[in-house]
Amino acid sequence: MAGSKLRLAVWNARAALLYSLGGWTMLGGILHYTKNRDAGQSGDASENKSDPQAKPALRQEIYTRETALGFTVTTVVTHREVEPPITQLLRRVKSYFYPDDSPPPEN
Repeated sequence: MAGSKLRLAVWNARAALLYSLGGWTMLGGILHYTKNRDAGQSGDASENKSDPQAKPALRQEIYTRETALGFTVTTVVTHREVEPPITQLLRRVKSYFYPDDSPPPEN
C-alpha cells in the first residue's frame, strides 16, 4: 500500500507541475499579445482603417460548373492576407530566437 500511495503522490506532483506550467505559459502569451496589440493601435492606425490602400487586398477565385439538370453552380472563394493571432504570436516568439538581419524590403 505504501508504494501505491507514493506513486499517487508523484503522479499528483507531476500533474500539478504540468498544469501550472501550461497555465502560466498561456497567461504570459495572452498578456504579451494584448500588450503588443494595444501598443500597435495608436492614433495613426485609425486613419489607416479608412484608407483603401491600407486595407489588405482580397484575392477571389470563381468556379462555375453546370449540373446534369441544367443548373449553374458558381462558387466564389475569397482569400485574405490576415494571420490568426496565434500565428502572429508564434512568429514573434520565433523572431526572438532567429532574428532576421536582412535589410527591410523597399516599397
